[in-house]
Amino acid sequence: MAECKPEKPSDIPKVEEMSESKKNQARSRNNLSNRALKRLRGKERRMRMSTKTKPLTKNQDPGFGEDLFNETDYYFQNGLRKVYPYYYDFSTYVKKRWIGRTVIDVFLSEFRSEEPENYIKAVESGMFIVNGRAIGTSYKLRHNDFLSHKIHRHENPVIGSPIEILADTEDLIVVNKPPSIPCHPCGRYRYNSIPFILGKEYGYSNLRNIYRLDRLTSGVLICTKTAEKTRQLEDQIARRQVQKEYVCRVVGKFPDGIVKCDQALEVMCHKVTVWKVAKSGKPSSTTFERLSFNGKTSVVKCMPHTGRTHQIRVHLQFLGHPIVNDPFYNSEAFGPERGKGGKYHTTEEEITKAIIKRHNIGLWIDGENPLFKSRLETMRQHKQQNDELPETDKLSDSDKPMDSEKLTCPDDQSTTGTPACSGKICDNVDIEESCTTRTIKTPREGFDENKWFPDENCDSCKKRFIDPGPEDLVMYLHALKYKGPDWEYMTSVPDWAKEDWTDDST
Repeated sequence: MAECKPEKPSDIPKVEEMSESKKNQARSRNNLSNRALKRLRGKERRMRMSTKTKPLTKNQDPGFGEDLFNETDYYFQNGLRKVYPYYYDFSTYVKKRWIGRTVIDVFLSEFRSEEPENYIKAVESGMFIVNGRAIGTSYKLRHNDFLSHKIHRHENPVIGSPIEILADTEDLIVVNKPPSIPCHPCGRYRYNSIPFILGKEYGYSNLRNIYRLDRLTSGVLICTKTAEKTRQLEDQIARRQVQKEYVCRVVGKFPDGIVKCDQALEVMCHKVTVWKVAKSGKPSSTTFERLSFNGKTSVVKCMPHTGRTHQIRVHLQFLGHPIVNDPFYNSEAFGPERGKGGKYHTTEEEITKAIIKRHNIGLWIDGENPLFKSRLETMRQHKQQNDELPETDKLSDSDKPMDSEKLTCPDDQSTTGTPACSGKICDNVDIEESCTTRTIKTPREGFDENKWFPDENCDSCKKRFIDPGPEDLVMYLHALKYKGPDWEYMTSVPDWAKEDWTDDST
């Protein structure tokens, strides 16, 4: 396997230099006739002109509208943003790789938002619907099948700090994404995702993601408001016209000088999205440079030249300097050397099992939920009392309290509309000290028992879960700067990336 060696800045290949594939193409041209060469040059010229005038992407996704933001509410507890459970209809057409497999097989192999026994119980009770009809456990999915499943959805908590807005224009919004919050709905996160938080709390609807940051990664995140701006920025990224700069803190003393890693990457496990170095993978390239060393760990600048999933993290693992608190690639599951050089001391199946067992945040059970039975009884009593009332006296939707109050930071001295949030974990009690200067649409309230509506058939409602700690919510990887042909957005450097930062646990 190719070895990644330190390079001098002058040794980094320039964009203008000819790649090996282009050299091979040049050699093959020598065997062409003059007429064939003329046709080939004409075709290449037309392609170049086409890519200059036509967009590479056609993203028409309108994002998430206001009609979705009233299904449930947030509450803030122990420095975390939490979501009251709500009903959700999961529906999709069957994917090609699902054809010929049972629903249980598909969900157990590709989804982890629920316990395995819950999926089995749901199928057996007829809660999975295919083409409008309940199916049994032996039904095998077919081409064009439409699968739907109604669930009582419980989301994982995320950091409760308000979101810092770096820029806000007619066609885009740029935020400093806190760690632990995913860029888009996925798994056990929907309302606790960037577009839903910006929509529900800040009033921004129909936002589109331009690119993705890992859930635990913080930093510059651009969301667009129009299809035209979406295509423009996506085209710039596709043409590699966007320069990306990250900072991270890694184990040990990172080598001097410029280090470039060109190891190809491919997925090891779809269920938990774990990647690995592999010759058969997708071409990937990252340049690294050490910024400081505190005797135990190094702060490293990272410049990814491609956009593969977990690219920076896997390349650092390969170099033997994984991110200090990376729950995946600095895991003992890879062996004592944490996968250095792409060498593992166990099988890939055992690695993924160990990672799932340790990092299934939101499924750590801490006994029975003491509110479950009492709330069910209260709900039954209210329903019975309401049923006994005359129709004119029953509670209507217009009588229910509205979440229309607004909360503005008392220390708002901004004249530009750009907030200066500290980015720390904050609870509703210290909102005045650390909230964003932008108006928040809903008040930051604590848990309200009257807003928690359990489902008597929902196993998650019956359980009490352990809150994730800082080690489960923060990873020392931050998107510091994104720069395009005529734009640039940058955040301040996180505390853990400063030269004088120390941590006794490292």
